[in-house]
Amino acid sequence: MTSDGGAPHLSLVVPAFNEERRIVSTLEHIGAFLLTLPYSAEVVVVDDGSGPVGRITTEGAVNALPEGLQHQLLRHERNRGKGAAVRTGVLAATGRHIGFIDSDLATPVEELPPLIAALEAGADVAIGVRIQRDGSDMRDQRRFARRLAGRLFAWAMRRILVPDIGDSQCPLKAFSREAAQRLFPLQQIDTWSFDAELLFLARRLNLTIAKIPVHWRAVPGSHLRLNLSSARELYNLLLIRWRHRNVRA
Repeated sequence: MTSDGGAPHLSLVVPAFNEERRIVSTLEHIGAFLLTLPYSAEVVVVDDGSGPVGRITTEGAVNALPEGLQHQLLRHERNRGKGAAVRTGVLAATGRHIGFIDSDLATPVEELPPLIAALEAGADVAIGVRIQRDGSDMRDQRRFARRLAGRLFAWAMRRILVPDIGDSQCPLKAFSREAAQRLFPLQQIDTWSFDAELLFLARRLNLTIAKIPVHWRAVPGSHLRLNLSSARELYNLLLIRWRHRNVRA
C-alpha cells in the first residue's frame, strides 16, 4: 500500500476474478479519473481467487496505478463470489467514503461523484440506479432471457426485501464509513444477491438511501451467470430476510 500520510476521502473497491483481458485498462482508467477529483482517493482491488494469469496481471495493474493514489491488493485463495470480494475490500478500506464498482466498468467510474455528493449531503448509502429520470430503463439493453430473469429477481426482491427500490443490482454503490462499518460485518451472502442484502440491512438499521440515476451498458464477457432455474438467488432473498430478522437500529 502507498500512503500520503492520512486516510483518503474516498476508497473505491474493485473486485476481480480472472480479469486479465481488461483489468489493466480498467485500473488505468479508474486511476486517471480519481486523480481529477478534488480529494484524495484509494483503490482497493480484491483478486477473488483468479488463476495464475489473472493473478499476475492484476498485481501488475495495481502496481502501475499512478503516484498520488493509495492502493491495496487483497487476495482470496479460492473464488468465493462477488459478495465476498466486495466485503473483503470494504472492510479493509480506509476512506471516509467507500464505494464499489465492477471491473468491467459497465457503469462508468465517472458516475461516482454524484453518489459521493449524496453522502456529503447526509445520505448514509448512495446507490446507482439504471432507471432514468424520464422513466427509461437502461437494463432494457440486455438480451431477452437476461432481461426477463432480471425482472423476475427485481420483482421478488421488492416483494420480499425492499419494496421501494426498483434496481438493487446496479454495480455502483457508495457508503459513508460509519454505514459501511455497520452493514458489511452483517453481510453474509457471497453471490450477486448480496446487493439486495445490503439494502435490506440498511432499511432495518434505518439508514438513509439516496438513489442516483446513472448510465450503464451491457458488457460482453461478464462472469455473472443467472441461474434462476435452480432458484438459488430467489432462495437467497428468503434467506436474507430470515437471517436478519432480528436486526434493529
